[in-house]
Amino acid sequence: MIFATIGHSEWCPAGNVQVDLRIGDYRLTPRAARTVCRDPKLVRPIEHGQGDAARLSAIREAYGRAQEEGLDACRAGKRGDIIVSNGGTPIMVLTSGAGTWAVPQDYGCWSSAAIALHRALDETFKASHQR
Repeated sequence: MIFATIGHSEWCPAGNVQVDLRIGDYRLTPRAARTVCRDPKLVRPIEHGQGDAARLSAIREAYGRAQEEGLDACRAGKRGDIIVSNGGTPIMVLTSGAGTWAVPQDYGCWSSAAIALHRALDETFKASHQR
C-alpha cells in the first residue's frame, strides 16, 4: 500500500492518492483547479478506481526498488541536492505486512528510489491535477 501527495503546486494544496498494490485499487483526491482551490467551502471528491495494468506494474517495480534501497539517502550518508519548492514537500508512506516506512521530511534526503516511485505515482495520476 502506498499513500502519497501528488500534483504539488505553489498555488493550490496537493492532491493525494492511496494505491493498493496487491489488487490495483486506488483512492484519489485530486488537486482542485486553481480558480477554486482557495475557497474555504470547497469539498474535493474522492475518486475510486482500478489502476491500468501497465502503469500499476511500473509502480510495483518502483515500490520494490524503494523497499530494497530505502527511502532516506541521508541515513546512508548520501546527501542529495538542496531542493527549494513553493509547492510544499511531498509526503509518501509505504506499508506492507512487514512494516511502515515514510520518506524524510527533508526532500533533499529522499533516495533516488523514493523520488522515482513518487514520480511514477505523479505521472500515473497526472490527469487528476490538470483540472
